[in-house]
Amino acid sequence: MTSYINPYTGQTISPSQVGYEQLTITTDTILQWPINGNTDSVVANIIEVTASTAGLKLYMPPATSVSTGQSALIRNIGANSFTVVNTSGTTIVSIASGIAQYIYVTNNATINGTWGTVTFGAGTSAANAATLAGYGLNAVSTTLNTVTPVTTFSSDYQMLPEDQSSLYVWTGGAGTVTLPAAASAGASWYAIIKNDGTGILNVVPSGANTIDGEVSKQLQIAESFVLVTDGTTFYSYEYGQSATFFFTQLTKNVTGGTVTLTSAEAASIIQEYTGTLTSNCTVILPPTVQLYSFRNNTSGAFTLTFSTGVGGALTVSLPQNQTILAICDGTNVYNAQTSTSSFINALTLGNGSAAAPSLSFTGSSTTGLYLAASNQLGFAIAGVNAGTLAATGLRLPVGIIGGAF
Repeated sequence: MTSYINPYTGQTISPSQVGYEQLTITTDTILQWPINGNTDSVVANIIEVTASTAGLKLYMPPATSVSTGQSALIRNIGANSFTVVNTSGTTIVSIASGIAQYIYVTNNATINGTWGTVTFGAGTSAANAATLAGYGLNAVSTTLNTVTPVTTFSSDYQMLPEDQSSLYVWTGGAGTVTLPAAASAGASWYAIIKNDGTGILNVVPSGANTIDGEVSKQLQIAESFVLVTDGTTFYSYEYGQSATFFFTQLTKNVTGGTVTLTSAEAASIIQEYTGTLTSNCTVILPPTVQLYSFRNNTSGAFTLTFSTGVGGALTVSLPQNQTILAICDGTNVYNAQTSTSSFINALTLGNGSAAAPSLSFTGSSTTGLYLAASNQLGFAIAGVNAGTLAATGLRLPVGIIGGAF
């Protein structure tokens, strides 16, 4: 192996140094060592190359003209790749756009020599970003961007630590989502939960964990919140209370049978039912907590009942021409007007009819009192006029059954 040594210092002699050169190559180009006054296409410390077309070659000068260790940093600043070759055209290294290669002589015993290479700039920001991206992060081009993956579900679900930063949207009826254990999820784990279903969504922590100090939370229809843990307990914020379940009114025509309200219909707190009933009618409410005002303006000798459809749950039957406040707890429907008063100064009732008396009973909505005509009090028994009391006397169209006098 040939070395060029300074006889006075014993140090390796290098060619004259050219710090920087920028080349634009349109054909295969032969480089020169910066010796003997060479100034064109020289091997500088740093060479920035733009190739006009792909596939061009950049020839290194003879290795025998320099000592081992002679080097250059060649960077491709153009759009096309090119190949660095030795004097006979054998590939040393191919350099893609945006990449820099550090090239140096390791053996100068032949003209072609042996060359070593070190890649500079091979990793791009996009590749590094993709490597760094974890839960809630996504590599977009050369940057990291926050993301919120959306998952819809309609059956009970056990959340996992891998659900970090996700939005889970409930689309079923009443259901339950269970959070991961706070310790396994780790501090700063968070997720967003939204109820787009038709019933209550129960959010339950695992084990002894709590949410805001409570053993569970409920999301009504169209409600949402963000849950975050410190590794021990869960906290909620950004609670989105449904603006749908405020005071809006529904007027619905019914004729009988089972009528299931849509979520949009059930969103109306004030509900009025009209139409002629041809059979008993049961209105199915969503299994969610809500306060309602119901008015029965139907006609026909049949009942109007409100239920959640849950077997064995309490229901409310509303006589015609009456209005009540009712409470749904997600399972049962209660009459909210159950309190009593020691006296009432005045009580005004609707006129009613024999089929639907103004004053009736929970056990029999077709038995009671009504206004038969002006200044006449009617007695209804099972939806039939059983008697009329007027200023002229008492009339009993059904007759009198004798007994002991």
